[in-house]
Order: sequence, then structure tokens, then C-alpha cells
Amino acid sequence: MDLCQRCGKREYFTVIGGRKLCSMCGKDEIVKRVRKEMHQSKLFNYNDRVAIISPEPLQQISDIVESIIGKAFYRVNLKIEKVEISISNYNYINEYMWNLLLESKKLSDYKIKVLPFTSNFFLAYMLESISISDYSYLSLFNPYSIIDTTIIFIPLYSTPIQEIECFSKIDYNKIKFKDELFNTIFDWVNQQLRENYELFHTYFNTINLFRTDNKCKNCGAYINSGQEYCERCKTYLASPSHLYLK
Repeated sequence: MDLCQRCGKREYFTVIGGRKLCSMCGKDEIVKRVRKEMHQSKLFNYNDRVAIISPEPLQQISDIVESIIGKAFYRVNLKIEKVEISISNYNYINEYMWNLLLESKKLSDYKIKVLPFTSNFFLAYMLESISISDYSYLSLFNPYSIIDTTIIFIPLYSTPIQEIECFSKIDYNKIKFKDELFNTIFDWVNQQLRENYELFHTYFNTINLFRTDNKCKNCGAYINSGQEYCERCKTYLASPSHLYLK
């Protein structure tokens, strides 16, 4: 039986940061990692209202994120609430993310909106982006983003799902989007690359190749130089509907 390389007492459950850790030590490592990101962001203050966004099909991840955030900054007395968001009108992952961001922006009662994207998600998204030459929301690959006046925090952007399973087992079969190409890539990442622990922490340099300062003012997507808005936001802002959907 392989023992936890941190406490040396319990059987190891998963590999985190290159070390075999038991469930208890694994939880502690993840909480410390997120606490560090929260502290370095300098976004969180006493009594801030924080929305944990829980969109289908990522509710399982959102539940874990809620637990982690609560443990990471418990002394700050954050007012944490999980907010369910339904997104059904999409066929492609970029449409999903666009809708999710716009719905999150509407939650004006909360200072910070927390999204449940993991390293697995961004790796699959990067691979699909390369295949379709649309890198719109690689812009979100950061611990936090400020879009217009909306603060988006993504605590697990560099943490794969298998590492957070020390909190709760994830049913991968329930994580299905309406984008079949993305589903295929996401499943392949989770099945074929699961044991390649370091990959989920080292592919970031590839994402850096696509970084640009040109971002949509409304949703934060990467856009071509000289533009102010992405095509989706241009259409949305030109329609009368956005005036009463705010």
C-alpha cells in the first residue's frame, strides 16, 4: 500500500503537485492553492458577496468550488451563494461560454462571480480552438479577469478534475455539452491524459502563444485588432433585446 507522501499515515488517493497524497492532505493542498490565488488577486474583502456560478453541466464542479472557497477565506467572512444558471440556447462551446459570461454579468448584486472551469476544460478548449481557429475565450485562462466592470474569478483554471476528486467523486458521464466536437476532445483528455499529471500544469505556455491585448469590451473574447466587440456582442448590442434583458 502506497502511503501519503505528506502525512505518511493514510493511503494515497491522488497525485497533486507531483506528490501522492491522501484525500485529507489533498483537500488541504487544493485549499492552500486557491487561497494563494485569492490572496494574490487582492479582489476579496471582508463581507464581499460572492456568486458561485453553477451552470449545467458543471454543477458537480461548482459544488466543490463552493466548498473550497468557503474553506480558503473563511476568516474574511465572505457572503458566498451558489447561483444556478441555465444555458440551453447554444450549439458550440464558444456560444456556451458567451452566454455564461453575459448571464454572470447580470448578477450585479455580487462583487465577484466564480466560474467552475478546470484545467481539463481549458486544455480541451484549447485543442478545439486550434482545430477550428477560434481562440475567443482562451482569454479566460487566468485566475481572474475583469470584463467591463465584472470581476470573474476562476480558482481551478490550473487544477485538473482528478485533483479535486479528493472532495467528491466526479461523474464524468454527466459532463456533456451540446458541442459534440468539444465533448469528444474533453472525453479524450479525461480518459487518455488522466495519468499525465504534469501536462495539466504545463500546457499553459501553448496558450500564451495566442494571447493578445485585443479583447471584446462586452465579453472579454479575443478579437482582431481595430475592433471593439466580437461578432456575437455586435449582434447582441445592435438588437433591442439587450436593453431590457440587463
